[in-house]
Amino acid sequence: MTSRTYRNGNSTGKTYLKSVGEGFEVGFVLSGKTVFVGNFLHSWEARRWYSMLNSEINHFSKKYQVGPGCTKSWFTHFLSAHLYNTYYGFLEKCFSQHSRKYQSAVNKDKKSYQKWSRRWDRSTPTSRFLKAA
Repeated sequence: MTSRTYRNGNSTGKTYLKSVGEGFEVGFVLSGKTVFVGNFLHSWEARRWYSMLNSEINHFSKKYQVGPGCTKSWFTHFLSAHLYNTYYGFLEKCFSQHSRKYQSAVNKDKKSYQKWSRRWDRSTPTSRFLKAA
């Protein structure tokens, strides 16, 4: 498990990256309250998001300071919404990368199938690979 601690007055926050089951979990806990949790299947995605999460927290804390009339619960909700917004933007990029990768793999396999199917003897019966039982 990897973690990093942040302090602001009497509040302490902690980001973490840990393996959970077959995947990975990245999260942020502020004064014992979970503010953000994200789940990943691939370790490289989790590690990239963990580093982005830490930089986002630094960026957010520099850009938005807590004022005298601001409640801690409201500011925590604001931080949580910002982190989830950034998280889903990150996932959108990851999904488009996976989509391109698998679309290219399918197109490559289709071309190979078409080449092979032209060479098959038409008198030999073919069968389905998968069929309903």
